[in-house]
Order: sequence, then C-alpha cells, then structure tokens
Amino acid sequence: MLNLRIVRGPLQGAEEESILREFNRLTDSAIAATEFRRWVRDSPDGPAWHAVLETDESRIVGHFCLIPLRVLYHGKQICAARTEYFFVHEDFRREKVRGIENSFMPCGLLLLDLLYRKCSEQGWGPLIVSASEQIQPFHEIVGCRPADFGLTECLLILRPWQAARRTPNLTAKQRIALFLAGIAQQVPQSIARMIPLKSRGVKIASVASVCVHPKTDRTAFFEDKDSLSWRYPDTEYTTIVSEDDAHQYVIAKHGSNERYLRVCQWHLEESSDPIPFMAALIKEAKREKALGVRWSLYLDQQQSVILKSMGELGFLRVPRNRRLLFYTSEDAFLNPKQWDIADSFFSFDL
Repeated sequence: MLNLRIVRGPLQGAEEESILREFNRLTDSAIAATEFRRWVRDSPDGPAWHAVLETDESRIVGHFCLIPLRVLYHGKQICAARTEYFFVHEDFRREKVRGIENSFMPCGLLLLDLLYRKCSEQGWGPLIVSASEQIQPFHEIVGCRPADFGLTECLLILRPWQAARRTPNLTAKQRIALFLAGIAQQVPQSIARMIPLKSRGVKIASVASVCVHPKTDRTAFFEDKDSLSWRYPDTEYTTIVSEDDAHQYVIAKHGSNERYLRVCQWHLEESSDPIPFMAALIKEAKREKALGVRWSLYLDQQQSVILKSMGELGFLRVPRNRRLLFYTSEDAFLNPKQWDIADSFFSFDL
C-alpha cells in the first residue's frame, strides 16, 4: 500500500534529489539538480505543485508536478501550468493507494488525476501537457484533450556526419538522407561567412535587454521580463537583438557536439531583414561546434521573407506536427490559432 500526498513546493532537498534520481533513471535523462530546482522552485508565479507517491518508509516511488507559467490571454495575465517529471517506479505500478483503495485507477493515473483537480481548484488553467506519444494516453484518460500544431522544421547542418549519428528518432534511411543534405548545404553556408555581422545591425546581448510586446489577440508564454529571465538564463542561451529595436530578437539554446543550436523564442517584424540574425546564429553554432542550427516556424510565424532567407542559406525545411494536451473546460484553448507558441514550450531542456 502506498501513500499519496499533494503539496505546494518547495520540497525538501532530499526529496528533490530522490525524485530527480528516479526520473533520470527511468527516462534515461541527465537533468542537472540546478536545472530541476530552477523549474520547480523559481517560477515567477511561485513553486510547483507536486503529487508524491511514497511507501510507509517514506521512499518516493512516484511523482508528478505542475509548474506555474505566467500567460497572457487576450491581454490579461492568467496562471497556466505545464506538466513535468512524471514517473512511477516499475516495482510499484500495481500498488493501491491508502484511502482510495477502491479506485479503478492505478496509482500512476491517480497521481495525474488528483493533481489536475487540485490545481484547477486553485484557479490555474489551462494545464498543459507536452509528453511522448507513449505517455499521452495516460493524460487523456484523466481528461486532457489534444491539439496539433503545424510547423516547418528548419535545419542547417554544420557537421553532417555527427548530425546523422546524433539526431534522435530517425530511421537508418533518414540518417543517410540527413547526412547527404548536410553535405549539400556546405556551399550555401559560405554566404553566411561573408556577411559583416556588426555592420548589419545585430548584437549578442543579455536577455534582460529584450523588449517584448505581447500580441493581445493570441495567448503567449514568456512575454514579461521576469518570465524571460527565468526561462532563458544567459549562461545557457544566446540572445541576438537588433541594435535599433530591442523588440526584435532571437533567443537560442546553446549547442554542442551532440546537439543543435536551437531557436527557442523570437520576434522579427515582417519588414526586417532576417539574414543578420541567421548569420549570427550560424557564427555562434560554429563557435560552439554544434551540429548545426535548428529553427521551428509554427503556423503564423512562417513569414515569407524568413523562409526565403533560409532557402538562400541552404536550410533544410520539413513540415511536421507537434501535439499538446490541455486540461481545460475552455474549448478556445484547443485551437492552435489561439496560441503564439514556440519550441521553448515543448521541452524545458531547450
């Protein structure tokens, strides 16, 4: 028999260490303790709510949390949340939960269901899930509903062999195709090397220098100073800002020899020239010895001038869909056109 408790963080240090250790083991992840604590403790709207499964000896064998996110909805600030760090130890998945032994739900579903209910009662919403295809059905069972977001995945490959080896979730044929595409991209990349970056009016800056101007007709994340600083610390992200207009910027997660330099959030006016921003991204990716540059353009973000510039620089452009699940009673949140979204929301690892 297991015990289930629902509590607002922060948790004790030893509890956090136990949760992170088990989550990393079960998901084959390598999330650092500092990262974990930043997400679950330091949101501008306060710490996460946690659902914790424990044995009678206080051993943590299951966990699920909802991290509050400041969201602008039709110009009004609301508290949404996103799911993170869900697991149940493989030896305890059939155990009953004390006090609700007669529930038809296994303990893992109870973790989800009871925490969703609790946070909804607190006035949080929508509650948003970005999870693997294998995990999504568990969230749907307890009331989450899907929405699909169309995008164009844009890749500039700087290290074709390493990219073909290390890009996840590809078949053998896709890896060969990616390698060949990377080889073909090498000539267009020479254009970027010739662009005089400083004279074209962009600079590398702190995220604190960015000015955001939220769209009042759409729902967006990380559109205030506190949220930007929490989400994108300068030690982990490169921020490229127009020298003439701090409202125009691109924020990208640092790359490495195992990952792309990946654009997380951005705003460019349709009348502006995106080439200097792209040149700065390429220069930074080369400095970091990254696999390349990755930039996803969702629905309304697919400005013709950006797509054209990417074509000139040799970016590979592939249409895709990404799915989010929403725990909400408001159907409006299920409409992708309601959202101004970017890759940064789909994974806190970005």
